[in-house]
Amino acid sequence: MATRVFSDDELEQLRGYPEINKEELIRFFTLTPADVGFIDPGGGRSAKDRPSGIWPRFRRCW
Repeated sequence: MATRVFSDDELEQLRGYPEINKEELIRFFTLTPADVGFIDPGGGRSAKDRPSGIWPRFRRCW
């Protein structure tokens, strides 16, 4: 069952954004060491550091 997420007007607006070049791509989407430390469980926050009450609720939703 397919549903539309964006209207035709919204799609046109999204398609109107300028292209991003390689330098901008690297500048805005390269992770800093702090970013990597935050998202990498081995080098950042482990499961024991996360609030335990949140995760069981997310699992029940699936």
